[in-house]
Amino acid sequence: MLRLLRRSTRSGPSETYLKGLSEWSIRKKLLVFLIPPVIAILGATGVILNVFSNRYIDMALGRSSLTLTLAQAHELETMLEGCREDIVALAHRPMTRERLRNFLEASAAARGLLYAEAAFVGEGADNQFVFLRSGQEVEDVPADAVQQAKNGPLVLSRNAVSLKRGQVALSELIDVYYPPAAFGAPPRQRDLTLLRLTTPAVDAKGRLAGYLVLSVDARQLRNVLSLYNSQRSPLLGYNRTAENRLSLFLDERGWILFQSENSEDQALRISVETAKAGLSGDHGKPGYDDAFRPGPRHETFWRMVAGIQQGQSGIERGEPDFGPSKIASSEDYIGYAPVRFRSSPDETPSVIGGIVYIDRSLLPRAAEFGQFNILFMTTLGAIVTMAGCIIVLGRVITKPILRLAEEVRSMRQEGRLHEIDLPDSDLDTATLKRAVNNLVAALLSKEMEIKARDERLRTVRAREKVQLVAPVSRQGWQGEALEDLVGESPAIDRLLQRIRKIAVTDADVLIIGETGTGKELTAEAIHRLSPRKAMPFISINCGALDENLLMDALFGHVKGAFSEAKSDRKGAFLAADGGTLLLDEIGNASPRVQQALLRALSVRRISPLGSDAEQPFDARVISATNVNLKDLVAGGEFREDLYYRLQVLAVNTPALRDRQDDIPVLAGYFLGLAARRMGKGDLALSRGALDKLLRHDWPGNVRELKNCIIRASALAERELILAEDIHFEDEVPGEAGFEPPPAQPAAGAVESPSLDAPLSNRQRKALRALLDQPTFSRKEYQDAGGSDVPQRTAQHDLQDLVARGIVLKEGRGPATRYRLAGPHGGG
Repeated sequence: MLRLLRRSTRSGPSETYLKGLSEWSIRKKLLVFLIPPVIAILGATGVILNVFSNRYIDMALGRSSLTLTLAQAHELETMLEGCREDIVALAHRPMTRERLRNFLEASAAARGLLYAEAAFVGEGADNQFVFLRSGQEVEDVPADAVQQAKNGPLVLSRNAVSLKRGQVALSELIDVYYPPAAFGAPPRQRDLTLLRLTTPAVDAKGRLAGYLVLSVDARQLRNVLSLYNSQRSPLLGYNRTAENRLSLFLDERGWILFQSENSEDQALRISVETAKAGLSGDHGKPGYDDAFRPGPRHETFWRMVAGIQQGQSGIERGEPDFGPSKIASSEDYIGYAPVRFRSSPDETPSVIGGIVYIDRSLLPRAAEFGQFNILFMTTLGAIVTMAGCIIVLGRVITKPILRLAEEVRSMRQEGRLHEIDLPDSDLDTATLKRAVNNLVAALLSKEMEIKARDERLRTVRAREKVQLVAPVSRQGWQGEALEDLVGESPAIDRLLQRIRKIAVTDADVLIIGETGTGKELTAEAIHRLSPRKAMPFISINCGALDENLLMDALFGHVKGAFSEAKSDRKGAFLAADGGTLLLDEIGNASPRVQQALLRALSVRRISPLGSDAEQPFDARVISATNVNLKDLVAGGEFREDLYYRLQVLAVNTPALRDRQDDIPVLAGYFLGLAARRMGKGDLALSRGALDKLLRHDWPGNVRELKNCIIRASALAERELILAEDIHFEDEVPGEAGFEPPPAQPAAGAVESPSLDAPLSNRQRKALRALLDQPTFSRKEYQDAGGSDVPQRTAQHDLQDLVARGIVLKEGRGPATRYRLAGPHGGG
């Protein structure tokens, strides 16, 4: 379709449209012109249905939330109205201590634990008494305790004093505290959060005798909100999911006084912690420290407060800027409604606060997902049905053409061209078959010509001389120090930068790299760039010497230390004094050597063999290894403290496979080196030879590449080295460049099963020579493989054979032995 649109910009729409349709199959035309309209119609129907259903679901949930909000507000108004009626009825007759106590005890049967405090404030201290409810019991509060109480009931507000008979004043929510010592033994305190109702009380003659105070426990008001948010709600019509829902009670000035809690714990302390989580605002107001009022930036909250102040109720939609955290995919419905109180029956109720109810529901999202599921299944069913009909119809119409297309496709799968032999079913198919056969005949002729030309081109290209890139000349004394590290890749640039940084320090260095990656050259470069460059550079191979020889080579000996010690000998540490000491293959050092090295590196003093006197040395120690010392530490083969002593600074020499861009540069460098040594003039590589070098994985890294180039240079009969002149180490086990035919086994002899595994020529030759030995060392394997097998190549071969289970390894360090798996090795 996009191709048709692009073409329509270059020619007339009708012409492009007709030309594009002529390229389509019948099945494709039916699919394109029938299925998209059906999908569009079903999609439009689903979108319209989703919009209208969501609108009505949203309307229903909003009304439900508003109903719950109004119900909670009405319940609080009814409770406060009942309290007003109680206090007015109690104040209608003369008040006595006994009568007030009896009322507080009797109210538990009708009101539960609604009233927590009752007091009468008359003239004189003898005519003032206060009672507190403690569970089901009523306690008489001593006068001194009343005087010491915080926010005690004997202090009346200005509004209460101005009341007329039958009028009731409602206080703000306050914290009340009675000290513990006033109640006798054992001491106990009273912490209450109360809402006080105050009304004038008269004597028997109808004169003002004082004021009656009845205090409502705020937890009982809170429990009303908790009940409506629980599974025991009076308005519960069905079980709802456990989304975060919360009811808040706030006063007319926007102070949040308390919130709904778990309805099962009715004695829980009043709190607004959930409501104020993550909000900014004012904490605590006079008389009530737990109150919280959000700041002005919480616009949704203050918009609802303004509505409550005007006596309005309503719903806010969207995510609120206050309240508990929102659940993913839930919809928010925030209802608010005022709570009113009237001081007498003939007065208009005034707003004393309001209820904010945060309702969250997953129903809209669930309904939307359900609609999309139905729409998806309907659309999928329609597509499958129509596609099935189109496929059947297309097969009937295009069956002859499809048979011809299948024959052409089978030619492609077979990978060869041949003439199509099918019976003629109609004129059109027969004409098309003859055209295809003519095309096949022409292609076969051209294919033969192209193959012959490609073969000539490959031969010419493979023998084409390659202009190799010469190594970049590094200027200055630093360039001379680094001239042996050849390469221009990012990996070699990082190595050179690391060498320059490390060389200026005097800390010990650990060089880590595979066999043949130039660890010793790296150590020499560090030495030549360091302040110690004028002093000796001593290299010791820890893997080439046994334990005693290595100890002697490192630390030296004094005359008479052993039978052959005819004179004193300086060890490598003293010989390298002022310069640099390289400890190559440090991972092969025995435990005894490791212990001696650790002490020497720790105190920078050594004791020659046979001497008790310690001699200081001043040499920078560089260690090199081609194995992972951490693995050796984990296996108990290398001391952990020595590892951290050596690895003050670490350098990693990159493998050749990680810097293949340097292969042409290195090949040219080694080719020039070989030409100068052998006096062969200007040697060059052909394109085929370079391609062969680039395809190799180089397990022996740069050393293997160097050996390969030198071997090819020595054996080449011309100045241009071709691909057939390049032989890798696993292809050339001996100097002759070919493997001699294997000797015929004696009668009755059986070839080792280990030799049936896929092996290189060098491995097969060495293992065949070692068949009669129960065990062998790395040196014996190296000698059996041929005189030109390097030590590290032999070690690499043995590691490969151990990993493949062909050879078993016994012991560790210099005492390591190997044996063949199977009958010959005793395995």
